[in-house]
Amino acid sequence: MTETTLNERKNDLLLAIERFKLVAKATHDVIWDWDLARGTVWWNEGMQEIFGYRPEDIESGPNSWFDRIHPDDQERVVKKMYGVIDRGESNWSDFYRFRRADGSYAHVHDRGYTIQSAGKPVRMVGSMMDISQQLHSDKAREESEENLTFAIQAAQLGTWNLNPADKSALFNDRCKELYGYPAEADMYYERLVQFIHPDDRGRVIEAIQRTLDPSLRVPYDVRYRVIGASDRKLRWLHCTGQAYFDQSGNPYRFSGISREITSEITSQEKIAWADQQAAMTIEGSGAGSFMVTLATDEVIYSPTMAHILTGSEDSDITREVFVARLHPDDAPIRDAAYEEAAASGELRYEARFVWNDGSIHWVRALGRYLYDSLGNAVTLSGIVMDITDRIESEQRLKVNEEHLRTLIEQAPVATALFIGKDMVVDIPNEAMLKVWGKGRSVIGKPLREALPELEGQPFLGILDRIYETGEAHSEQGARADLVVDGELQTFYYDYTYKPLKNTQGEVYAILDMAVDVTEQVVSRQELEQSEERYRQLASELERRVGQRTDELHQANIELVNSNNNLQQFAYAASHDMQEPLRKIQSFGSRLLSTYSDKLDDNGKYMLNRIQDASKRMSAMIDDLLAYSRLTTREGEFSDVRLHDIVHSVLADLELSIQEQKTEIIVEDMPVVWGNASQLTQLIQNLISNAVKYRLPDHESIIRLSYRAVDEAERATLPKLLPDHDYIRLEVSDNGIGFDEIYLDRIFQMFQRLHGRSEFSGSGIGLALCKKVVQNHHGYITAQSQPGEGATFIVYLPQPR
Repeated sequence: MTETTLNERKNDLLLAIERFKLVAKATHDVIWDWDLARGTVWWNEGMQEIFGYRPEDIESGPNSWFDRIHPDDQERVVKKMYGVIDRGESNWSDFYRFRRADGSYAHVHDRGYTIQSAGKPVRMVGSMMDISQQLHSDKAREESEENLTFAIQAAQLGTWNLNPADKSALFNDRCKELYGYPAEADMYYERLVQFIHPDDRGRVIEAIQRTLDPSLRVPYDVRYRVIGASDRKLRWLHCTGQAYFDQSGNPYRFSGISREITSEITSQEKIAWADQQAAMTIEGSGAGSFMVTLATDEVIYSPTMAHILTGSEDSDITREVFVARLHPDDAPIRDAAYEEAAASGELRYEARFVWNDGSIHWVRALGRYLYDSLGNAVTLSGIVMDITDRIESEQRLKVNEEHLRTLIEQAPVATALFIGKDMVVDIPNEAMLKVWGKGRSVIGKPLREALPELEGQPFLGILDRIYETGEAHSEQGARADLVVDGELQTFYYDYTYKPLKNTQGEVYAILDMAVDVTEQVVSRQELEQSEERYRQLASELERRVGQRTDELHQANIELVNSNNNLQQFAYAASHDMQEPLRKIQSFGSRLLSTYSDKLDDNGKYMLNRIQDASKRMSAMIDDLLAYSRLTTREGEFSDVRLHDIVHSVLADLELSIQEQKTEIIVEDMPVVWGNASQLTQLIQNLISNAVKYRLPDHESIIRLSYRAVDEAERATLPKLLPDHDYIRLEVSDNGIGFDEIYLDRIFQMFQRLHGRSEFSGSGIGLALCKKVVQNHHGYITAQSQPGEGATFIVYLPQPR
């Protein structure tokens, strides 16, 4: 062998040694080299990194290895290793426990390979792998699988596995039980689907196909019924699972679990039935129901609720409807209600909602939160109710009460209102305060406390009886002993007690109107025996009292269910207030005719003023009566030709038109839907006003015209009849006009912008016009500037 050859082998050996060292450093195993001839063992750096032994702490002989093998494993491992060496075999491997430097034992997988020379092993090289973590994971997995098996058994879950290739199925015992124990021959897809209820079979097959579709790969989650293979028992199952696909996209496994939900479905059906009954009860009351899932804002609602909030049962709504349809001005009401509900769990508020047609409706919302076991709100359920009629009734009642208050305060006779069974004094006018002589301190007190001198007199007992029976009471010349200015004095009154009733027919107040007739009664008592005319007057007075009592009784029967205090007061005023006015006019006329020569000019002037005032009051009462009778029913409406009404009114007003030298221009008038009598009053009042309020020394021109109302203009108006078209009627003049800041005022009762010395009238005409237009579901307004005339605009419906 040449020196060159020796050098090459030496280099190859050095290279092999270098490679071995690199492998020993690179691997995560413990590398060992056992020189059998010398009896030494070499360990790489893994001995320290994995087991914690430093190189200087390890003996060089094989005992450094064997002594660290667990005593229970040592004999077996060493015997097996020497057996491989003695037999001259090429490799050895074993599993055992190896002690770490900290005294704990690691589970290792050790492998060795022998290097032989002349057919005899001289070295053994190997690697030791720490598999403790792997064994721990395997054990944990086994425990997890055991726990899963136990959980599946405890939950009575059925497990199944379907081979998409051959359509074979594998069920555990519970799954077989759920399917009624099918035979082994039935454990194939085509046979198993036959046990699914026919009504559910197509849905299940479609769900399976979607899950096995590699382009979809959706989870399998379906509820369906099965009919047991052998017991023919109907069961509801809830099955979930998924498909597994290979790299080519082909499904190779389809598995999952099945759970019986028959009792749940039965309970849900009972709950659904109970919910249905509750919903029917709610819907029967006119309310709409809803339930909101707070996590998703999903809302379940009844058609009635959709109608209450939007005006249409077909509306497709979300929870946003509670905000989107809410009137902007009422947003703070809803926000405050939700803040309170967050603390109390109870939601309640009343607010306006805007319908699809733009109309505004009042809605009352009531709700309650449902909480989970952690106290978190999960659902909000409740009802909504349309309370528009109630709100409008309350508003009308408020307006009527304001009108009643105005009428009482302006009444020329002593008038007051007694509220409740305690007869609390309310709204006494100045005339009544003067009668009582107590000042305004009586307001707000019970009548017994305000006028204690009434105890023992019949008035308190009569008032109590009226509250019980609801029957009106009136007397003429009734004696009343009152403390006036600290002195008990006797007076005589013509008075009427008129009960006011609510919509339930219950008396809630009594209207007291009284006229001081003390002088008349005293005069009658003194002259009764000598003056026949006074006896005749007394007889006539008694006849009229009976007639008026019958009329008041009949009016009470007709107004049992009415809450319109204005009509009640106007009716009473039209009969009870006219009588003293007629007396004033009668006695005034007699004074003028009998004693005119004994009166000076000032006395005659005052009598004439009394006569004029009484005539104006009589006219005002007549206008009030006309206003109170302005009611109509839909059945009284018909097609009305405005052309005929306008020309009839112009004929009636011909004299005043000629006196004012007024030119009337009437364009062609349409046919409208309404009440001819009321429309005549409307046209007559509008034309009369235009004629009356002319500019002095100017030619007076009045024009009547109309045009159809388009949708854009209609949307700006208050609520109109949805199934009628409307016309816009205009009555224009070039008179004195008015400032539009008084626009709302001119349509109110007794509101005048000018004194009686300038223009005559009762101040009721335009209020009457507004009432007629309201009866016709229309709208009235005006446009004007001072000195530039006025245009009154009326919207009226046309026939269908």
